[in-house]
Amino acid sequence: MTGQEIIDRFELYVDDGTELSSSEELDLLNKIYRQILNSRSWEFLKKEFSTITTGLNYVTLPADFAYFIANGNYTENNVEYQGNQAPKIILVGNTEYKLVNWSDRRKYLNSSGYAYVDLANNRLYFSDTPASGQMVSADYIYRPADITTTTSPIFPEDFHPAIYHGMASEDYIIQQFDKARSYSAENKERFNNYLANMAYWNAQLLNN
Repeated sequence: MTGQEIIDRFELYVDDGTELSSSEELDLLNKIYRQILNSRSWEFLKKEFSTITTGLNYVTLPADFAYFIANGNYTENNVEYQGNQAPKIILVGNTEYKLVNWSDRRKYLNSSGYAYVDLANNRLYFSDTPASGQMVSADYIYRPADITTTTSPIFPEDFHPAIYHGMASEDYIIQQFDKARSYSAENKERFNNYLANMAYWNAQLLNN
């Protein structure tokens, strides 16, 4: 469905009772869309980050960066990753850098093979300075663009109804009128059901 088709379905479910303007409806659509996207590390939000070192101790993160994800696990259950941190690896050339917390960075400044995220400056810092011209790669969750009236959600259409049911459940909160109140709980339940079905689908994409 396009954004406009989702809005049309939303208006159908609130029986044209909403008093939101067209721009407010689109804002509400994207609010629910972001709520769904931010609810877990969906497989369809995973991307590979790659860039080249320039002789500095940092590289710039992509504009759509949300957060790095674990990429140091084995799919086979008979192999266990060692260490007490989430296995998030930054590959610089053929060297693995372990991602550590920003607040812990000072403990690693005199060591090699570590990296941390500086979100305020949208940078990935290294505990040492890699040679220039090295390929840097890692896996991350990205932030998709907002939906417009002519574009569609990035997840399968089977789950698009979650958005207009979520919109309908929140319309009462915004409008505070009785007719919307009578359907708010029903639409919230439908939203949760679609989200649960989508989470099950996402789980089937994983191999361990």
